[in-house]
Amino acid sequence: MSKIIAIARRDLTAWLHTFSFYLLAAFFLGVTGYFFWSDLSYFSLVSFQAASNPAVEVKGLNLTEGILSLFLANVTVLLLLLIPILTMRSFAEEKRQGTLELLLAYPVYDFQLVAGKFFALLMMLSLLLLPTVSYFFLARWVGARFELATLGTGYLGLVLVAASYAALGLFTSSLTEHQAVSAGIGFAVLLFFWVVGWMAEWTSPDLGHVFRELSLVEHFRDLTRGVVDTRDIAYFGLFIGFFLYATRLTLGIRTWKK
Repeated sequence: MSKIIAIARRDLTAWLHTFSFYLLAAFFLGVTGYFFWSDLSYFSLVSFQAASNPAVEVKGLNLTEGILSLFLANVTVLLLLLIPILTMRSFAEEKRQGTLELLLAYPVYDFQLVAGKFFALLMMLSLLLLPTVSYFFLARWVGARFELATLGTGYLGLVLVAASYAALGLFTSSLTEHQAVSAGIGFAVLLFFWVVGWMAEWTSPDLGHVFRELSLVEHFRDLTRGVVDTRDIAYFGLFIGFFLYATRLTLGIRTWKK
């Protein structure tokens, strides 16, 4: 466990000493802040119009559907673009600089190396996501009070989605020494798992069910509404575990070839 922590600390420290991380954090918080402000403003406008004309029925006119779910969905789309950029250097940069062989020469197992880098990414993502929680508490100044249980469930889903992105990004980074190629492949594969659920409407019911089960969106949606289903948790657990194991196998194959 100490080796995993040491690797995670090494990667996290390297990121925190780069200007690009703070630039990325400023961009992320600026964009998410705009998302929340626009969602809150639109919800306030719709609520005012509905109160002025009770005959008009508006679906999803509650804080969970109107703000929380929409905001978290927007954040996951933003992370879809940013996480491949964060993960592309995890192994690709190590290969380019020749430090991966040095790491593998130490008495460190492949799974410890993968786990350490994965935990470093989780800590970086936590540093990005944690400040966004304050948006919902600041919204109390305008009378918007969110249920803490629903808020916690929604952020659980957001963390699981971010961890899934990170696990897949690590895998694509382990395949090449070119960071741009890693980011491109990672984005393309993540996009597939994001949109595959939409294809269910155009196929047979049986195939559509398979597409929905593969979709990140389908398993994330209920969590944003405060619904915890063990199938959704199991999906994310298997998704993360599969790509971390695939990353370990990739490193093992590289070592075997040497």
